Amino acid sequence: MDTRKLLYLLMITFLITGCEVKMAPSQFWSKMLRTQTDSNYYKDKSSELVQNLTVDIAEYEINKVTVMDLVDEDNRPPILGEYLASRIVEAITKKYFFQDKVFRVTQKGEVNAILDQLNLKHSYLYNREEIRQMGKALNSQAIITGRITDLGTNIDVHLTLTDVMSGEVIASATEHLTRTKFAVEMLRQH
Repeated sequence: MDTRKLLYLLMITFLITGCEVKMAPSQFWSKMLRTQTDSNYYKDKSSELVQNLTVDIAEYEINKVTVMDLVDEDNRPPILGEYLASRIVEAITKKYFFQDKVFRVTQKGEVNAILDQLNLKHSYLYNREEIRQMGKALNSQAIITGRITDLGTNIDVHLTLTDVMSGEVIASATEHLTRTKFAVEMLRQH
């Protein structure tokens, strides 16, 4: 009987120590349940945006594009808009998206200098003449503008690709971002 009690005591002790280690969250579950996003998340979302935006533009003669900083509801570029614009530039210059097409992208400093020269600000909506002036000054065939909208449950990022000669929207794409504390903070800072 004493041997049996000792055996039960050893089994209970073994189970308790085993449960203590097994009950701790594994790396898999901590990654799956993570509430904040990382830079790879934004990189993937930007790649998806560019892929959706450029899927059917082969018929257009576009060699050089200008990527404007994305703006918020007040037409001001928040930190998140500047960050996503740089990610979009990175994604659009990747050769694996386009089999026989290589896009050149206007450098951000040049874009800002032309905006100052033309007395324009970053915006989601430009009129035909403003787009034509920017395209001519930047030697660009298309301009990508975007708007970031906080919907409360998520954050929508909408891009448009506009032909500078006609002023027509060639393509548009939308992606939904997870509304994290970090993203909202970046959206609120200008």
